[in-house]
Amino acid sequence: MPFLSPAFLSRPCVTQAVVLARRVFAAWYVRSTADIIRERASLAVVKEIEQDAAWKPIDISTKLKSVAGSDSHFGYRTISQVLPLAYGWTGDLKAAQQLVAAKTPTDRLPCAGTHVSVLALVDYISEYTNGHPGLIHGGMTTIIAHSSMSLVAALNAPHSTGVVVSKSLNMDYRKPIRTGQFVKIYAWLYKCEQGKMTAAVHFYSPGGQMLVEAVSDLEIAEN
Repeated sequence: MPFLSPAFLSRPCVTQAVVLARRVFAAWYVRSTADIIRERASLAVVKEIEQDAAWKPIDISTKLKSVAGSDSHFGYRTISQVLPLAYGWTGDLKAAQQLVAAKTPTDRLPCAGTHVSVLALVDYISEYTNGHPGLIHGGMTTIIAHSSMSLVAALNAPHSTGVVVSKSLNMDYRKPIRTGQFVKIYAWLYKCEQGKMTAAVHFYSPGGQMLVEAVSDLEIAEN
C-alpha cells in the first residue's frame, strides 16, 4: 500500500502528525498506579525472578535516606509513579557474575565480599518523563542509574549512617528507553574498599535488549 511505504511515512507532514498524535495520546492515557502494579506482576521477568530462590525481595522504602537523598527517584511520581520491585542476589558469587557476564568486561564483574552481589529492579518509566514524545529524557535516565547504583552501595554498607554520593558517572546509551514501559535493571559493585566503591548498572527492555550501561565511582559521605 503506497500510503504505508517508507517514502510516504518519512514525509515531514506525516512525521509531525505522528508526533502530535503521540503527544495527545500520552496526555490522555496515563496508567494508573493499580494498572502498573497489576501489569508488572504479570511480566515474565518478574515471574522468573520470583521463582528463583537466590533472589530475595528487598523493601527499598527503608533505604531511601541512604540513597543519595533528594537525587533518588524511588517513589517520585513524576518518574516511576510507584516504587520499583527490588531483589537482591544472595546465591553463589559465580552465578551472580554469570547474570551480567555476557555484556560485561571481566574486570567489571560483581566483586566478592558483598552482602548483595547483584541488585535487580523492575521499574516503570512514567509517561511524564518524556524528552521527545515517547522517549525518556536523558537526565531522568541518569537519575535512575544513579539511584540504582547508590542503592546497591547502601545495601552493602548496612551499618553506615552516611549518604551515598557519586564522584563520577559515565553513561553509555545503547538503545532508546521508551516511556510507558517497564525496564529491568541490574546494579552491582565491582570495586569496594574503605567506603569507596565503583558500581555498574545495566538497563534492559522486557525482551532482554540492553538499553543503557553506566558506571560510577561512589563514596559514603558520613553525616
